[in-house]
Amino acid sequence: MRVIDLFAGMGGMSLGFQQAGYKIVAAYDYWKPALDVYRVNFSHPIYETDLTQIYYEDIASFHPDIIIGGPPCQDFSSAGKRDESGGRADLTIVFANIIITVQPNWFVMENVDRIQKSRTLQYVKTMFAKAGYGLTETILNASLCGVPQLRKRY
Repeated sequence: MRVIDLFAGMGGMSLGFQQAGYKIVAAYDYWKPALDVYRVNFSHPIYETDLTQIYYEDIASFHPDIIIGGPPCQDFSSAGKRDESGGRADLTIVFANIIITVQPNWFVMENVDRIQKSRTLQYVKTMFAKAGYGLTETILNASLCGVPQLRKRY
């Protein structure tokens, strides 16, 4: 199955999906230090792109079966200000708009567990439902998935 990783960072989700046998065909992020690490570890293309400015057709041209991604969590995180007006929460809506427009068969979105209490997530879930996506949600302890940290992930 063909996978695209949005908000790819250094490639943690890409690596997990690749190790599970999926074919990562492209990744996108906008933070240069993360892009530099990603490029060292993967051979598929990663694009330095502001996803608020991308043409969705560019992503659709890869014909992804699955889109994965972890939109920025700072506006939701208990370590942050928990202020959804900070601007980064809007990137979760950008993620949802890409999913709805490109229409992969599946998507996986990862974030901090506190996103469950956000207005943004409630809005995005409504968007997905209207687009015909069924949703399964869970909170995982990242350490139980081989990640060296004791953090809960949505």
